[in-house]
Amino acid sequence: MDITIIGAGGAIGREIAQSIISEQLLRHDQTLTLVGNPEGQSGRSLYGFAVDLMDAYAEIVPKVKIVFSPDEIRGDLIVMAGGSTLNSENSISRDSVSHINFPIFQTYAQAIYQNGHGHEIVICISNPNELAVATFAHYLGRKRVIGMGAFLDSLRFRQEIAHDLGIRRQRIHGFMVGEHGVNMVPLWSSVHIYGFSELELNDAIHQIRKGYQTSEFPEIVRTIIDELKDMVFKGYVKEAYEKISQYPPDIRVAVKPFVTHFSGSKTVMGTARSAMDLIRTITMGNDSLISG
Repeated sequence: MDITIIGAGGAIGREIAQSIISEQLLRHDQTLTLVGNPEGQSGRSLYGFAVDLMDAYAEIVPKVKIVFSPDEIRGDLIVMAGGSTLNSENSISRDSVSHINFPIFQTYAQAIYQNGHGHEIVICISNPNELAVATFAHYLGRKRVIGMGAFLDSLRFRQEIAHDLGIRRQRIHGFMVGEHGVNMVPLWSSVHIYGFSELELNDAIHQIRKGYQTSEFPEIVRTIIDELKDMVFKGYVKEAYEKISQYPPDIRVAVKPFVTHFSGSKTVMGTARSAMDLIRTITMGNDSLISG
């Protein structure tokens, strides 16, 4: 299997590329293609990044190819991590980058449709995530496109529940669905905890939900984010996290990434590692039940 990363010069793309090589998901005779924007910073940095990868992983590195034209993209598994990201200048809403990223999504999706072998699987990481999925699915068919939004939100959901109960995330089963961002939907009815009886589970969920209802979820999330804007942009990041900690797990899933992203750290590591979970599952041929 050959893997292609669109947006390989970005923070998430670079992290995924390094992980693919370090975890030896590709053999020496397979190809990792790094796709960049010749007009952007990656026009120069991708060459140096490729050399750095070969220096670091000389014994296990696959073939590394650098591509700047969408028409040259080839691969069995394609990771879409390119496009503009959120910042305080272009607004804090994922919808605000739609007009920038939609033509980018179209360009790559159409190129893969016209030049690919017809069996590529595309994992969309770029935002707005649902727009990326819809665009690629329009050209490639919905069965060949997976969005990372709900997959990542579900992992965060399980982690927040595990945190409140003082246990490991591996023991938690539960899904977030819906639109990535403030319109996500927590499926509390899907939550199961290994080792908990039904009574213990119901008691635990009742306790950690703190009386909040799913029907109130979107309005509460928007209200909290509005309250956090000034705190984060004025540098009161610690205080913002402290405020978030007062809320139940599902609400924290929706608002905590906002603070992380605009704190300057962004959500690179969590997003990249979650993407790697999905990439690893696909490359190993394992079956997996996910929300995507």
